Amino acid sequence: MNKLKIVFAGTPQFAESYLVSLINSKHDIECVFTQPSKRSGRGLKFNHSPVRNTAEANNINIRQPEKITIVETDALAEIKPDIVIVVAYGLMLSKEFMSIPRFGCINVHPSLLPRWRGAAPIQRSIESGDKLSGITIMKMVEKLDAGDIIYQEPVKIDDNDSSISLHNKFIKIGTEVLLLTLESIIENNFMMYPQDENLATYAKKIKKEEAKISWGNSAEEIHKKIMAFNQWPIAETTLSGERIRIHDSEYRNLDINGIPGNIKSVDNDLIQVFTKEGLLIIKKLQKDNSKILNSKDFINSTDLKGKKFV
Repeated sequence: MNKLKIVFAGTPQFAESYLVSLINSKHDIECVFTQPSKRSGRGLKFNHSPVRNTAEANNINIRQPEKITIVETDALAEIKPDIVIVVAYGLMLSKEFMSIPRFGCINVHPSLLPRWRGAAPIQRSIESGDKLSGITIMKMVEKLDAGDIIYQEPVKIDDNDSSISLHNKFIKIGTEVLLLTLESIIENNFMMYPQDENLATYAKKIKKEEAKISWGNSAEEIHKKIMAFNQWPIAETTLSGERIRIHDSEYRNLDINGIPGNIKSVDNDLIQVFTKEGLLIIKKLQKDNSKILNSKDFINSTDLKGKKFV
């Protein structure tokens, strides 16, 4: 055997990048599972997932169940895949479903498991100030993100990394790691090892209300929230009663006194704001129903004298 018969399960753009990598490889993609299309907009047109769009463009069979039932398990059995690859699918797989592929089901997860199991590992790692994350490829079991580890590749998190930039790092590195892992499986040249349950942490799903900035936190904590949430829900505050979303920032750990939320200065075309500890430097921000502005353009279009973020 030098190539695998693959079924792929995934939904968002992150997963779609892995599907593209597999399509361009030597392996055969027999079928794609993705979450059901949803109606949206004024015309209530179907909004298809990125994975569905790519599968359709490449004439790959598509299944979009609401949940994995015996019908889907039987359909998988008919395909007789060597392996099922799961990337950000969003549905739980049954034990019966996972038992069908010759090599089982493997999952690509954007964290160094067992740290940050769950729905939002990229955002939670940035928000928590982690300096290191990575890609984990694991054998899937019924318990969420708890299977034996096949391969891990560390990825450094820089101070200026956002959820978007880290997402892109994981795509570049993860697609390469996945193909290497598949080669190891073909050659039976891999080892699996169990996760340490004592080290497990959980990346809970992000709620919209978490986006609110508390200026009573340190500049570093606020900066991490901004960078973690800059794709969604986007960190927000208010200025003169108007909602302001902050898309990019820096921070300075300075021993400086000021009322949290007060604007210290707008020197060098940057908005500097007092926090509980240190200064937050706002670089990109946005009013409701307006485009994203860099701080220079925002300063030129808004009177900030004597104003305070709350």
